[in-house]
Amino acid sequence: MNRALELGHKVLAFTEHETISNSILIEEEYEKIKDKNPDFKVIRGNEIYLVRNGLNKDNYVPGVDSYTHFILLALDEIGHKQIREISTRAWLRSYMQRGMRRVPTYYQDLIDIIGENKGHLVFSSGCIGSALGVQLRKYRDNGNLELLKKIKLWCKQIEGIAGKGNFYLEMQPSNNEDQVYVNQKIVELSKELDIPFIITNDAHYLKKEDLKIERIFLNSQEGEREVDEFYGTTYLMNDDEIKEYMIHQIGEENVLKAYQNIQNIADRAKDYSLKKPLKIPNLPWRE
Repeated sequence: MNRALELGHKVLAFTEHETISNSILIEEEYEKIKDKNPDFKVIRGNEIYLVRNGLNKDNYVPGVDSYTHFILLALDEIGHKQIREISTRAWLRSYMQRGMRRVPTYYQDLIDIIGENKGHLVFSSGCIGSALGVQLRKYRDNGNLELLKKIKLWCKQIEGIAGKGNFYLEMQPSNNEDQVYVNQKIVELSKELDIPFIITNDAHYLKKEDLKIERIFLNSQEGEREVDEFYGTTYLMNDDEIKEYMIHQIGEENVLKAYQNIQNIADRAKDYSLKKPLKIPNLPWRE
């Protein structure tokens, strides 16, 4: 939060990876800065693994199934309750696979829990590790028009679950070839499908110079892996840095449109408390 304020940002969303365990801590820290920064908004959410209905360790098909990322943002207390219910379902069916706990959310969970009570959650399509990102890159490689139809249908179905105006296509600032393609394709999809887009940082660490620490951390946890290709730009950027990446990819007008869409989400998001008063039970003594 302090870094976001330092950079001049007006809104910050916390989406831990399939955990909401810091929700109270986030609220407590937000309370400390809110009075001096009345225009600053903090939104609590969750980055879930959205998978096909019924996926489990016994029917997982390598190369076919994947644990794709997806973003949920709570606009109010009801929205956060929906996130908690979705997360509970996912954790109750979680399992270990290749040394990692998998916590799958089914599409049906979103349908069941949100139901007709729409407008309390905002959906965002997520990073290039999302269902949208994965399928768009497949389409780029094979040019299959049937796949493109399915991508468009997926977008409209997700919008149907969330409700009109509650689903956003997500772009991120990077010169990574995959990300640039997805960013540009999202602008096309947005125009055709009338679904708005946003730009996010997907921040895994605070500052550009912290990449070395991020690299060591990731390699120590999961063995040697390519870090810089994706994680080189997953820090909290300032406005100039974001524009440096994005204007030449999608044009200044679209960058400003993305900013306005972010502001629209911030304007709708309410401040709410998850804290509950301490209640001491009164047990009257009997003679």
